[in-house]
Amino acid sequence: MERCKRLWIGAASLGLVSFTGASYAALSMPTEAQVTFQVSGPAGMKIEGATSELKLTEDSGNLVLVVPLGNVTTGISLRDKHMRDDLEVPKFPDATLKIARGALKFPGNGDRAEATAMGTLTLHGQTQPVLVRYDAKADAGVIVVHGKIHFSMNDFGIVVPSYLGVTVKPDTDVNATFKVTGS
Repeated sequence: MERCKRLWIGAASLGLVSFTGASYAALSMPTEAQVTFQVSGPAGMKIEGATSELKLTEDSGNLVLVVPLGNVTTGISLRDKHMRDDLEVPKFPDATLKIARGALKFPGNGDRAEATAMGTLTLHGQTQPVLVRYDAKADAGVIVVHGKIHFSMNDFGIVVPSYLGVTVKPDTDVNATFKVTGS
């Protein structure tokens, strides 16, 4: 009987620690962030843009990830200017992804979680649902997150870029990797 009691107490304590560790009452601002997008065009052409600017806030039970678009670079300054013009960055300076915190799986210390969750992406002044695929690994209070979304520029009213007769496809892949700490 005493052994059962100790096992129960141990299991309850482990569950409490796992729940506490997994829920992460508050998350820090992301560090070591890297957000990339990729579009493709004819003959295997691929264009990639990147930024290390990423903000994370919490609002009414949602995690809100914001990427300022003004400093996304593609490696070619003229293409960067065209991209900012096509996205109307002065009018719509950010891309915002909102996901219900309860829809996410947070890994316990030393664990990894891999899942999908529905979110809403606001881009170019329009908001659409998107499927977010992500994995997260927790170690010593630091969570390393990698997430992906896929969308069509057409769904956000973005004119598909075309330059000198070369037009990219509207399909866009976005990847983000960052670290956060939980308290």
